[in-house]
Amino acid sequence: MKRLFTILAACLLVTAASAQTISKGTFFVNPTLTNLSFNAVTISSGGAKESMNRIGLQATGGYAIIDNLAVVAGVGFQSGKYSDSSMNVLNAFVGARYYFIPSLYAGLNAAVGNLSLNNNTGTGSKGANTGTTFGLEANVGYSWFLSERFALEPSLSFYYGLVNQMAGQKFNLNMFSVNFGFLYYL
Repeated sequence: MKRLFTILAACLLVTAASAQTISKGTFFVNPTLTNLSFNAVTISSGGAKESMNRIGLQATGGYAIIDNLAVVAGVGFQSGKYSDSSMNVLNAFVGARYYFIPSLYAGLNAAVGNLSLNNNTGTGSKGANTGTTFGLEANVGYSWFLSERFALEPSLSFYYGLVNQMAGQKFNLNMFSVNFGFLYYL
């Protein structure tokens, strides 16, 4: 096992040493498929917790203000289902991304969103409820360059909801995502 980690670390360092960095003045676009269908969202209200499967799309644009530091902005859409209910979230975010070593980055975003919850059960309140969300999202990822301007970009992210409200009630919303995207330098 130790040998496997050593080999993987060596491969990462060799790849990173030959990878590109992001230079000041660079624009990029980053379409991403988010969360590859596993229980990742936790919603809790009044002591009850729910987890769901979800999938989404996200589009990000960025600009490098200095070498290896970019400001980013984007929009995303998430759709999920749990029990007999479904949830859709449309959000917008702004943040920053810093490349620690070539191709390996970490980012932090502030996101605001509109949440729609559809209760499809035969009991309780049937129909749609809407609400708002505001939170912070931390992410880490790797840009694997296939050419000078194009890269595959797997990443992980965690969203922590700071203010979440629906139908006059507050609730907690936390999301962990596995993402797969593409990066294109303009």
